[in-house]
Amino acid sequence: MSKTCEICGKHPQSGKTISHAHNVNLRIYYPNLRTIRTVIDGTSQRVKLCMKCLKAMSKT
Repeated sequence: MSKTCEICGKHPQSGKTISHAHNVNLRIYYPNLRTIRTVIDGTSQRVKLCMKCLKAMSKT
């Protein structure tokens, strides 16, 4: 569970890469996570966020 956004719950998903010759290989798509320091309940904590949540937080 280390590659999961702590706000929205976005996590790795599986999919396939398909070449021009239609060779199919399994792969994993990882979310774009960043570790930031935020103040939660008066204490400074490290939180893993996806960039979509981090962008939404910066707008508020």
